[in-house]
Amino acid sequence: MEEAPGYRVLEQVGQGGFAVVYRAYQERLDRQVALKLLSVDRVDQRTLRRFQRELQLTGRLTGHPNVVTVFDTGATRSGRPYIAMELFEGGSLRDRLTREGPLPVPDVLRTGVKLAAALAAVHEAGVLHGDIKPQNILISKYGEPAIADFGVARVVDMAEVSASAHAFTPLHAAPEVLRGQPHSVPSDIYSLGSTLYHLLAGQPAFHSPTDSSIAPLMLRVLSRPPPPIPRGDVPPQVIEAINRAMAKEPQERYPSARAMAGRLQRLQMELGLPVTDIIGGDPVTAEPGDPAPAPSARSATLAIAPKSRVRTHLAVGMVAAALAGAGVGVAVFVAGKDGTPGKGPSTPATSSAAATQAPEQAIDPGAVRALAPRRLKVVSDGGATVTLRWTLPGAARDYPLVLQREPAHGQQTTVLERGATSTRVLGLRPRSGYCFVVGVPLSIGQESTTAWSRPACIRGARPQSSSG
Repeated sequence: MEEAPGYRVLEQVGQGGFAVVYRAYQERLDRQVALKLLSVDRVDQRTLRRFQRELQLTGRLTGHPNVVTVFDTGATRSGRPYIAMELFEGGSLRDRLTREGPLPVPDVLRTGVKLAAALAAVHEAGVLHGDIKPQNILISKYGEPAIADFGVARVVDMAEVSASAHAFTPLHAAPEVLRGQPHSVPSDIYSLGSTLYHLLAGQPAFHSPTDSSIAPLMLRVLSRPPPPIPRGDVPPQVIEAINRAMAKEPQERYPSARAMAGRLQRLQMELGLPVTDIIGGDPVTAEPGDPAPAPSARSATLAIAPKSRVRTHLAVGMVAAALAGAGVGVAVFVAGKDGTPGKGPSTPATSSAAATQAPEQAIDPGAVRALAPRRLKVVSDGGATVTLRWTLPGAARDYPLVLQREPAHGQQTTVLERGATSTRVLGLRPRSGYCFVVGVPLSIGQESTTAWSRPACIRGARPQSSSG
């Protein structure tokens, strides 16, 4: 456990993809706090100052019942950022979903009004959130929802990530964010709409337990409307309001979080429910009968705009596909103790419900090779946990990455943050052999392309290259 000056850790109370949360004692003020330690390495001072500045801006909202109060920020002795914040004993909305299942419509509307109004206050203070989801909505001892984790998404995005294998899945991320565009007010509104969908449906809109990799999920988020909520008591106008927040195009969503709060208030009135008060100003009321935008038709091949000036037409897809270098595929066979090879990775099938695929532009094999991660190696093997490191070509630093492992054991492909050069993989079987590859996804569709590293293997596992 790393030490944060001035705090004494009492116990671990939670862990996510990019942070561990402890109950801690703040010695100077004689109080218990939640101490969140971010799992990122070598944060530069500029990024850390920006992170602290954003949290200082949210300090203007201290006392807002629907925003978690941040008491302090800093860095551990090794340089990892931490946040000391208000301790919430009620868990998160995700915890409530786990206990109770889908929430009643009145509860979701009440929660939605409060969160939209809180998000509006945050935006008006000059701050973006970047990671609205049920696990980042904490519940106070009075039952009030409160938004937590401001600024964390940007620190993780800009730092050298050392993330666990389940670090990130784009369940609530806006389509434009998945294409590489920065977080914005519209992307926060999308994530809030996606969160409300999750509360009503009991699961994220585009999640499917049968997905063998993250590629089908990415395709659904980027190209398809939210599926029908599988319950009969959700009024159509509630579904329309959520679908508007989750529109594929940012300009088709609510113009502000306060406008979204106003629309949810009007729904409460239409349904004969008590209208939830908004803190911090009068609501902007939506027009009666405001229709949800029609879903945009999209190709099954989807593009990402990297930060760099690479001009090759590249598209993002989280896939377990062949390495398209010189037409060579990488099949990873894992040899057990008896030497029997295991099944290699497979390319996920694209659903026939997808839009008709547009002709794909050929990707230059030289450009693919130039983007492939280099020198992947296992730097520590702790049995159930291993640490991987690699280097990235300069042109690849502005693209998301994927990690694939074999055998999968339920977690074959994982999305890593842009520019990551290390990761911790959790949940391994200590007596099993594994092979790992890291790749830069370049296209998704019927034919997918990823610039893969060479495999790194442990415990007697071995890769086998096969042509075709």
